[in-house]
Amino acid sequence: MAISGTLSSISAGGTSIAAVGTATISLNTPAIDVTPIGSTSQSYIAGAIGATGSLDIFYDQSSTGHTTIEGYATNRTFNTWVLTITATGPQTITGSAMITGFEVTAQAQGVARATISLQFDGTVTFG
Repeated sequence: MAISGTLSSISAGGTSIAAVGTATISLNTPAIDVTPIGSTSQSYIAGAIGATGSLDIFYDQSSTGHTTIEGYATNRTFNTWVLTITATGPQTITGSAMITGFEVTAQAQGVARATISLQFDGTVTFG
């Protein structure tokens, strides 16, 4: 069943990130091939769970949260990220991640946007 709600907040290292348009967190479990030599059917086991994420923000360098993200991107540090979705009750997704990509896009007569790519380290919790 899908969660019906809206993204209510994102924070990184305790700093609130304003003007988030979309946020995505993806859990990935690779299938590891363990097929014995000579077998006529493939066999797999589950690998370690990993997670990545991305944010699309309406970029504003006067925003404390946005300058915080710039600092995390250039310092290459892991920080705790918390995504909160307002549904029947607040639901959170929390994990330690570093920024692996920071791309700013601007166009004539448009709003500047930034896309932030995240690589999570360790367990991502849902609560």
